Amino acid sequence: MQFNKKALLASVILAISGAALAATSTPTDTVKGHIPAYADIGIQFHDVDGNGLVNVDDTISIDKGAFQDVDGDTEGTATYQWYRDGTAITGETGDSYTLTAADIGHSIKVGVTAHTDPTNTDPADGSEQLSSRGGNIDGSGDGSVTTDGNDVLSVAITGMTNGYPLVGEQLTAVATCTTGATCTGTVNYQWKIESAIGSGVYVDIGGATSSTYTPVGTDQKRKIQVDATRG
Repeated sequence: MQFNKKALLASVILAISGAALAATSTPTDTVKGHIPAYADIGIQFHDVDGNGLVNVDDTISIDKGAFQDVDGDTEGTATYQWYRDGTAITGETGDSYTLTAADIGHSIKVGVTAHTDPTNTDPADGSEQLSSRGGNIDGSGDGSVTTDGNDVLSVAITGMTNGYPLVGEQLTAVATCTTGATCTGTVNYQWKIESAIGSGVYVDIGGATSSTYTPVGTDQKRKIQVDATRG
């Protein structure tokens, strides 16, 4: 039996050439998504003592905007860091903050970082976003709370005689500022007296605008008080 050697060789070459057309690339790096984030970060000031001032023991809470993730990943638990004048406050990583004496005269902000599940998303950590809205008592603001140490927190009257103001004996107004100490800056005073005996309605005493006042004979049987405001 005779074989056509040339035809057989051509068939083998064709088969080899056809197999060489299939190739596989090296694997890529793992697929990455987009970082998670919030639309914005707000804060809410809570006037705990209701005095209309920003002072020690008042609190701040966080108001996060809508969670955003281009890849449709599920929101994880956010992390927080509170800042005083741009410096991280050690140990303050909760979702609310209580003002302390160390905050007086300084600006407080919070940084919030969004997260997703690291077992199936990459990246799972967003970039820290600083608060940019809220912070004022009325809800407005730029995302910071500033405590002014010169705000008058309270005022007391000293100089009583046996617990009573005495004609001819000087009374002194002692103002306490939001630092918790006696005010050292300029404070404006206005002494007041009951409009009539037992009225409980107080009117200004003309010219009595210093830190001291000395009762006169016509003040008898009426109560005295003093207003103090930041100068």
